[in-house]
Amino acid sequence: MKTCASCNERFNDGVQCTSCKKYLDFSCASMTDVGWRKLGADRRAQWKCPACRLSSPTLLSPQPTASLDTVLSEIREMKRQLLDLPTLVNDLRSIKDELSDLKKCHDFSSGRLDEFDTRLFNLESKVSEFDKLQDTVLSLQSELASAKHEFTSQDQRSRLNNVEIKGVPLKKDENLFSIIEAIGRKIKHNCPKAQINYISRVPIHNSKEKLVIVSFLNRYVKEDFVAAARADKDLSTSDLGFQGAPQRVYVNDHLSVESKKLLSKTKDIAKEKRYEFVWVKYGKIHVRKNVNCKTFIVRKEQDLNKIV
Repeated sequence: MKTCASCNERFNDGVQCTSCKKYLDFSCASMTDVGWRKLGADRRAQWKCPACRLSSPTLLSPQPTASLDTVLSEIREMKRQLLDLPTLVNDLRSIKDELSDLKKCHDFSSGRLDEFDTRLFNLESKVSEFDKLQDTVLSLQSELASAKHEFTSQDQRSRLNNVEIKGVPLKKDENLFSIIEAIGRKIKHNCPKAQINYISRVPIHNSKEKLVIVSFLNRYVKEDFVAAARADKDLSTSDLGFQGAPQRVYVNDHLSVESKKLLSKTKDIAKEKRYEFVWVKYGKIHVRKNVNCKTFIVRKEQDLNKIV
C-alpha cells in the first residue's frame, strides 16, 4: 500500500513521478489504469506528475486559453485520423485470411504473392503508426486535463477574498454598502467599509436576477463574515429593509463556473450515496459521509469516484 501525494489516500496500484519520486493514484494522476499500461515502458520511465510538468523549466507558460485550444485542435485532428483505424484493421484481417488460403495453392503466382505481402506490410505499418498516434492522444488528453485543472484552480484562487450574496432584490439607486451593513447587523458581524475592496452586481446566466459580489481586502475577514452569515439560518430580505413577503438571502463563497458545476455534481452523487455533509470552505468542496468518517476534498471530477 502506498499513499497518494495529492489526496493522501492509500492505494495499491498507481504511478510514480520520475522527477519528484512521489506516488499518485490513477485518479490524481489524471489517467486510467489502461491508459498507463498503453504508455509503454519507455514513456512510463519518463512520466512526470502534473505538478512537475508544470514546473519544468523547459516548458513555456502560454496563455491558458491558447494552450487549451491548441491541444484540443491536435486531439480533434488525431481523432479524425483514428476514424480510419477500424477499416484498416478489417482490411488487414481480410488480407491475412486471403493470403493464408492463397499460400495453400501450389499454382498461385509468386508475383501475386509478393503483391499481397507488400500490401500486408504497408497496412501493418499504418496500424503501427495509428497505435503510436493513439498513445500520443492519451498523453495529450492527460496534459489537457492537467492544464484545465490548473486553470480552474487559478480562477478559484483569484476569488478567495470574495463573497457571493444571492436573493437580494434589485432596487433603483440602491446602495450596496448599506445592504452589506444591514446584513452585518443581522448576523451580528461588523463589516466596515475599510475592509471592503469593492461591491458589484453580477448577472446570473438565463436569469433576470443579479448576484451581489463583495470583495474583501483580507481573506480571513471574508471567512469570518461567511461563517457568521451561515450561522444565521433565517437571513431574509425583510432584514435588509425590503417590503413584501420575506425571501431567503444566501451568503456563500464566490465559486467559479467550473467549481459550481463540480459542486452540483458532488451534491447529486453524495445524495445518491447517502452522504450527510457537503460544504464549501476556503473555496474548496468538502465531503463527509457522516460524523464518524473522515473528510476529503473534491478538486476535480475524478475525485467523485471517492464518493462510494
